[in-house]
Amino acid sequence: MKNWIRTSIAAAVIATGAAGASTALAWGGGGCMGDGPHGGRAGWQQMAPEQMKARIAQRADERLARMELALALTPQQKPAWEEFKGAMTARAERMATRMAERRTAEPPKTAIERLQRMEEMGSLRQTELAEVRKAVEAFYVTLSDAQKTVFDAEFRMMGGKGTGGRGRGAHDGMGFGRG
Repeated sequence: MKNWIRTSIAAAVIATGAAGASTALAWGGGGCMGDGPHGGRAGWQQMAPEQMKARIAQRADERLARMELALALTPQQKPAWEEFKGAMTARAERMATRMAERRTAEPPKTAIERLQRMEEMGSLRQTELAEVRKAVEAFYVTLSDAQKTVFDAEFRMMGGKGTGGRGRGAHDGMGFGRG
């Protein structure tokens, strides 16, 4: 094999390896730092309940702050925003409490127990989604057409980066319904 071909192949292999390594580092170490892929579920499992609650509250606050900034609310819209924000924050707190309780609870042992647990969680999720819908409806009517377009896009994006609210796990558009 000619020398220039070997050099080209070696350069391509090195460049590919470097690009892969930089991508893994950009994603946060690829899960080898104990936080799971992209800060995912492995991190949640390793957190103490207090840390988990704080992390969920922080993420909810960040998402709501980003949405508030994107909406450019008028002073007349602020009271409706505060009600919406309060409902979303309360939901995030309830979810964090349920996640912590579920981690300490004994896991279901039989298929029937697992199905009962899933049924309870499905029922709870339906109730939570109905509450979120009411909060969104109450706030949504206060928005202008341009703000509604922004809200629709932001609410959808908050579930997972660019996934249309269908990021990691089943949840609603605010990303508060995981678990």
